[in-house]
Order: sequence, then C-alpha cells, then structure tokens
Amino acid sequence: MDTHEQRNINVIFNAPDSPEAAAAYKMYYRQLYNYGRKLTDNNSLIEDAIHDVFVSMWQVHSRNPAMDASKSYVYSSFRRKLFRYHEDAIRRMQREERASESAAPEFGADHILIHREQDQQLKTAILQALQQLTPRQREAVYLRFYENMQYDEIAAVMDISVKATYKLMARALDELKQLVNIPFYLLLPMLRLLFIRQ
Repeated sequence: MDTHEQRNINVIFNAPDSPEAAAAYKMYYRQLYNYGRKLTDNNSLIEDAIHDVFVSMWQVHSRNPAMDASKSYVYSSFRRKLFRYHEDAIRRMQREERASESAAPEFGADHILIHREQDQQLKTAILQALQQLTPRQREAVYLRFYENMQYDEIAAVMDISVKATYKLMARALDELKQLVNIPFYLLLPMLRLLFIRQ
C-alpha cells in the first residue's frame, strides 16, 4: 500500500483537527460515496454508512491509539455497514407494508389479480436474469438467499476469501439490478421471496 495513502487515513484519527485530516476525510468520503453508488441507489444509506464507519473507527482509535487503519479496512467496514443498513431498510419496509396492509382498504378482485400478475412478471424476470449470471455468481446468490448463509460461510463453501465473496455477490446483485432494471431495495426482498422454501 502507498505510505502516503496510509498516512492520509491515519491522520484522520491521529490529528483530527488538522487541515490534512479534513482533506483526507473529504477524499475518502468522495471515494466511499462513489463506491457505494455502485452497490445501491439509496444515497441516504450510503451517507449514513460512511458517517458511521468513521464514527466507529474514531471510537476504536480512542480506545486503541496504536490502531493502524488501512484503505481495505475502511472499505470493508463501509461495505459491511452498507449491506447491514440495506437489510435493515428492507426489514423496516416489510414491517411498514405489513402494518399498512392491516389498515388498508379492501380492493376488488381485479386489482388483486393485476398485482399478482405484476409480481409474477417480476419473479419471472429475476429468474431469467439469474440464468444470465456466471455459475459462481448463481451459486453465491443461492447460498445467500436460499440457504441464508452469511458471507464467511459462503466463502468457506466456495473455497474463496470473504473479500472475494463480497465482491462476487456485489457483482451478481449489480448485474441482476441492471438486467431486471429495479433498485436494490426491491431486488433484495424479491430474491428472498423467490427463494423461500416451500
């Protein structure tokens, strides 16, 4: 790793009030934001994840001043937080949907039929898109959404590193998102519904 790049990260924690720390924070904020945009369209989730990654790292550094951060550590921490926030947002959306359904007015059979047909079309589109992924991407998606495995478990099953697993999954989800043309916050719950064991 470039020592200047290393210094840029650590100056944020070692000299937080310095102009160098402000410049380093702006640089990493921009880089993480651009990276986050490749994973999701949800700007507020990206901003929250960036903010919370640096808050967490400041807290760790205050307890352990000898901590030496690296670019990969910052990125992997950010990715984990962003994925966790995505999953939290999906769960929140599902809770809100259940709450609104219980208070929702009754719709006619035509409306229900149209809604079911649209859901079925989306499921069919996702299934077709899955067939266009590479075999390893399909396997990772299957293990994550059907077997409900965590990334370290998928890495062990596929005999790859956890980092490679995150990358493989991110590429698979990004391809699916583009092929089906829906945002992540709709794609992820649809994948879960699609793989629910009968």
